[in-house]
Amino acid sequence: MRVAGVDLAVVRPSAIAVLDGCELAAYLSAMELEDIVSSLSPYRPAVVAIDAPLSRPEGWLRDVERELLRLGYRLLPPLMGPMARLTERGMRLAQMLGNAIEVHPKTSLKAMGLEPGLIYSRYRPPTKDHFDAVLAALTALAYLKGLYRSIGPFVLPLASPCQYT
Repeated sequence: MRVAGVDLAVVRPSAIAVLDGCELAAYLSAMELEDIVSSLSPYRPAVVAIDAPLSRPEGWLRDVERELLRLGYRLLPPLMGPMARLTERGMRLAQMLGNAIEVHPKTSLKAMGLEPGLIYSRYRPPTKDHFDAVLAALTALAYLKGLYRSIGPFVLPLASPCQYT
């Protein structure tokens, strides 16, 4: 099960983590959306988890933000300040990829019951953005294993897809 996580950015390169099952396959970085797609192409991930909103709200918040707030998680509104550009970029990337899901790494970390130290020691991400990309990829793996709940376009993992000893 090969998956990828993308910590999408607007003004700096986006961080990408590719997992082959629970093992790290690659860390990548790319600035342009086309470069993200082409850098993922050789890995052919079954699912790409994107850390960005993949839809616009009709008002200020989408149902996913309301539900996650109710559950005790916090996400920024998709159209608040710089989030508007990230949302547009995320929607375009998802359309280009065709196999994308929306995730939020901090929420995934908490929902999977994982500690940051475990992720750093196991996957040795070179940057904080790659740390988030690993969490996104783990969420994609949870999605493939059926360990998730969908809230609109958003995927909330219900458990860690990997056993760590």
